[in-house]
Amino acid sequence: MIETKPLYYFVAAYEEGSVTAAASRCFISQPSITHAIKSLETSLGTQLFERSKQGIKPTPDGKKLYKLAIDFLLQNQQIEAAFTPSNRIEVSIYIQPDINIERYQDIIKPLRNTSSIIDLIIVNEIEQAQLAIIDEERIPAQFQFKSLAKEGYKLVVRQDHPLTKKKAVTLNDFEKLTFIARPYCTNQAAFERLTHEIKVSITYKGKAIHDLQIQGLVKLGLGVALIPESYIQQDNDLRYLSIILKTPIKRSIALAYRQLPNELIETINKIGDASTNPNPVKFA
Repeated sequence: MIETKPLYYFVAAYEEGSVTAAASRCFISQPSITHAIKSLETSLGTQLFERSKQGIKPTPDGKKLYKLAIDFLLQNQQIEAAFTPSNRIEVSIYIQPDINIERYQDIIKPLRNTSSIIDLIIVNEIEQAQLAIIDEERIPAQFQFKSLAKEGYKLVVRQDHPLTKKKAVTLNDFEKLTFIARPYCTNQAAFERLTHEIKVSITYKGKAIHDLQIQGLVKLGLGVALIPESYIQQDNDLRYLSIILKTPIKRSIALAYRQLPNELIETINKIGDASTNPNPVKFA
């Protein structure tokens, strides 16, 4: 019997085309993704991916399993809901862990108030979800989405750090710094690529598991960090410095959705895109 969790990880690997990216998306280690795929291949007696330095590519059997897995995971969720002793409709929502959900209260509130019989339940995997607040780069192909906001990044340092004398920093300023890594961030690689191009080497002292922890580590003097603008907070011990780039690195946050009750679709249609919304989510 095939368990559901390996299928979640298989779907993530299939859609990302990379074990590394799938691990980042699921917030687990790469070996866990690899183990899940190998266990499926052993159970099914077939190869699901062709592996190379460029990533992974699904085999014909991998493509076949993907279609079946998507249907199975959704049906599994629907079966559980069907036998819940209630006349209420449960709609699953996934919230990407490194998104500051407090900034999206005005989005969540109308979704919750759409109908008295609709309950939003939180799930831990995007594959389980019908709704998601998520980085656009991580939206699976079967989802539609509405853009909510774009946000850039700041360098967060202690108040007594020498760089606080500057109003903004450049990538060249990164050379002598010790960073706390955000391995779950979709744009960490983008910053690393830019610094590599100008031959600036980034030194990492450790990894954080979420952005609130990062600011605590910076406050303790254990390093500096790049964080999304939505995590800027009033704190006398920290300073948030702008980063001068020819092309600013930003991430787009979206409301993704699939297979929803009509009432929720109508509510989502009233939420404007970031480019046209007269009251978009704003960051300090």
